[in-house]
Amino acid sequence: MQENEQQLLLSDLWRRIAYRWKTVCIVATITVIAALAFGLINGTSYSAKTVLTVNPLTTNPFSSATASQQINITTERAILSSGEVARRAAENLGQDASAASLTENASIEAPQGSQVLTVTVVDTDPDRAAAKANALAAAYLEFRAEGAAQVADTYIKAIDKRIESLTQGGNGGSSTDLALSDLINQRNDLSLVAENPGRIIGFAEPAENRSYSGMALYAAAGLAGGLVLGLIAAVVRDRLSRETGNAKRLAESTGWPVLTLRHPSDLEGMRWIVRSQMGAVQRGTSHTKAMGVLSLGRTQEARIRSLLSQVLDARGQRSHSLSLASVPPEMLDRGWPDASERSSWTGMDAVLIGIPPAVQDTRVALLCDSFLDSIILIVDQATPLAAVNRRLEFFDGIDQESICLVFMQKHKGHSESPSKPGSLERGVKEKADAL
Repeated sequence: MQENEQQLLLSDLWRRIAYRWKTVCIVATITVIAALAFGLINGTSYSAKTVLTVNPLTTNPFSSATASQQINITTERAILSSGEVARRAAENLGQDASAASLTENASIEAPQGSQVLTVTVVDTDPDRAAAKANALAAAYLEFRAEGAAQVADTYIKAIDKRIESLTQGGNGGSSTDLALSDLINQRNDLSLVAENPGRIIGFAEPAENRSYSGMALYAAAGLAGGLVLGLIAAVVRDRLSRETGNAKRLAESTGWPVLTLRHPSDLEGMRWIVRSQMGAVQRGTSHTKAMGVLSLGRTQEARIRSLLSQVLDARGQRSHSLSLASVPPEMLDRGWPDASERSSWTGMDAVLIGIPPAVQDTRVALLCDSFLDSIILIVDQATPLAAVNRRLEFFDGIDQESICLVFMQKHKGHSESPSKPGSLERGVKEKADAL
């Protein structure tokens, strides 16, 4: 039992959402447009590239020349990508950048076996992107030079002690002079090791062409978010709406069976209305059936009366049609129609009484108690549900079987094709079964 009730609730929810499909589409479209606009504003990026070469640093005077000239480009790439280099670059740039943003928006390329590093920075501002790329390259060379200088300084101190020891020893000779000369050359080489850690061979320039990376992601996110927001908006709008909307909602709100017509020009639908209210053709009967026609939608009740008259004529039944707009209100209060007027309708099978919406509910209730045998209430999607329920409360003088609640799907029907008789027949059968 609980599973069946939950399934009905879910199906009812989806039915309401399906009815509000325009709301879902509008909200989804607006959200996608907003996401794309946000992407254009914030997702627009400029890339700047700085190229630099890395020179070998000889920080060990006792290493061979071949070993000292080898460069591990993978290690140098890791150093350039490190947080320390990013911190130095951020300090040089000032408040325009942070170490985290530099690390996040920078990419380092280092072809294996080469001595070239490429720094590419992406930013929403072309000048800022170029400044960041150049700052990272400069910070890397500075960091590399400082590291080499620190290592070389250790060897320089050791060499200075050795030179001092040889000088103070006082043992002259060619061997001592040769050793001093070699130590001095080593010291001079080490003192210059940090002078040339590398150089920038291609400074970054502000880019002129911008890229729109991630626009597909913005569109996908906007569509997903728009569908969710659209579904929520459809449910909320349906809950807050005071209009009838559709036949299903009308039936749920009123608790009455509803006959659905596609448009007022459907004569087949009018025949089903007449059949439900008049029953089979009974020629020769002296009773004239009084049928009230009240339209709370955009379809004029005069048009409905005209179509009903055509159907009655086709059935071989005579009818008289008039509107309460021609009847003074005081006559309605005195119990219209009187005996003389009723006698003028003798021999008629039906009298169609058009009830304008402006007629007071109490007068309609009086007619239902004293004169009307049945009433046809026309409603469309824009009709407030409160107005329908209020009118139904004043129809107590008429049996429920004699009240026909009709939902008109469309207002204008001159250029529309007639609805299928089968659908109308099913609607009337559902009404009969409900009754």
